[in-house]
Parts: sequence; C-alpha cells; structure tokens
Amino acid sequence: MSSAEPSLATRGLVAGYGDIPVVRGVDIEVRAGELVAVVGPNGAGKSTLLKAILGLAKVIEGQVLADGADITRAPLQKLVRLGIGYVPQTDDVFDPLKVRENLLMGGYLLDKQTRAARMEEVLAIFPALRSRLNRYVGTMSGGERKMTAIGRALMLTPKVLVLDEPTAGLSVALTEMVLTEQVRALADHGHAVLLVEQKAQAALRLADRAYVLVQGSVAMAAPAAQVLASPEMAEVFLGGQLKQQQAADQ
Repeated sequence: MSSAEPSLATRGLVAGYGDIPVVRGVDIEVRAGELVAVVGPNGAGKSTLLKAILGLAKVIEGQVLADGADITRAPLQKLVRLGIGYVPQTDDVFDPLKVRENLLMGGYLLDKQTRAARMEEVLAIFPALRSRLNRYVGTMSGGERKMTAIGRALMLTPKVLVLDEPTAGLSVALTEMVLTEQVRALADHGHAVLLVEQKAQAALRLADRAYVLVQGSVAMAAPAAQVLASPEMAEVFLGGQLKQQQAADQ
C-alpha cells in the first residue's frame, strides 16, 4: 500500500445497534506518529465509533480502512494480528497477575525469545514499569495500571493504538500523567494513536488533530489547538466545559 494512506481511517461510516444508526457518515483518519483525539458531549457516539472500527458494533454503511485496505467488520482478533492495538476503558489488565505476567500475556502470539525482546522495547517506552515488573497489578495506582494496560497492547508491535477513555476515574494529576507520559509518548515513538477522551481540554492540549463528534456526526475536524481555542466548540458542542476549565486555569 502507498505510504500516503492513513494508518487507520473511516469513510462515510454509519454504525449502531440493530438497524438504528448512532454514528452517521463519519470520516476520520490517523497517521503514523500522530495523536488524534475524538471529543464531544456524552451520548455523541464516541464509544460506538470505536466499537464500529473494532468490529464490536454493527457497521450499516461505509468503510474502515487500515493502510488503505478494507477491514470493515473484521473481528477484533484479526485486527490485532493486522497491527491494531486496543486498550478498553475497563477490564484492561489482569489484577491477580504481576506486571511481567500481564506484559507476557500481551505477547501471547510471539515465541519466547521474541517476547523477551519485545518486553525490553516496551520498557524502553515506559521505563517506570521496569521497577514494577514483580508487583501485582491489583496493588498499583490507576496511572500505573493504565501504563501496564498500554504496555500489554504494545507487546504485539501494533502500528495503531486505539484508546478508549484511558483517564476514566483518574484524578487530575494522574490524568495529566497518563496523557503526557503515556499517550503522547506513543505517538512520539511513531505509533498512530486514536484517542477517545471525555476530558476534552486535557486531550486537546496534547493531540495533534481532533474531531468533535455531536449527535453521531463530525461537527468539526481541525488541529487540536484550533478546536481548543474555538468558543463555539466550547459552548455548543462541549457544553461549556472547555470555557469553564480555561477560566479556572487563568
């Protein structure tokens, strides 16, 4: 495929549950080394969009493309083998296991030698995990758990990382840490990162580009800084949240 093709894209995607569309005609794309955020109010269709991309919700019309190849309706197991990693909002780690064991399970398709080499590469991206390899994940903080979850997804060397609300339930400080030290770091290491995030301002500060989803459709697609600075987006599409947060920061 041409290198000009996005790592992951949707074209005219209509998706939902049964015959009821929740996502309507959505076009998005993300390229290698890029962090793209999908933001919008509750009920905008953000989670359904991700589920449709990952084969977990019904695609009614349109396409999902990886490097230009049609992967519409492909099951998640196949997508993983094609280089698309997914970190869900919940149930993303194995609490009774140690960090090392979680990472090894992420590389279950690899032989023993390749798994060990890949773990070293993951630890190079997230060096803080090295001292925690023998800790049980259930005893760790929310930020450490999310780092483990992302590290586990990285074990199969995905070209694309799809992250669903990685800061859900985290404090302001941990949110900043996860987005800055983990999510942004993934893009800086060359991965294409598609991030769905309810904490819009925090995501937009770090993303390269953003899509604002409203009632299942793309209301704005622009550089993240432009979305962040748009009073229309803050007031109309994000319920004033950005405007209030920006005022609080001043």
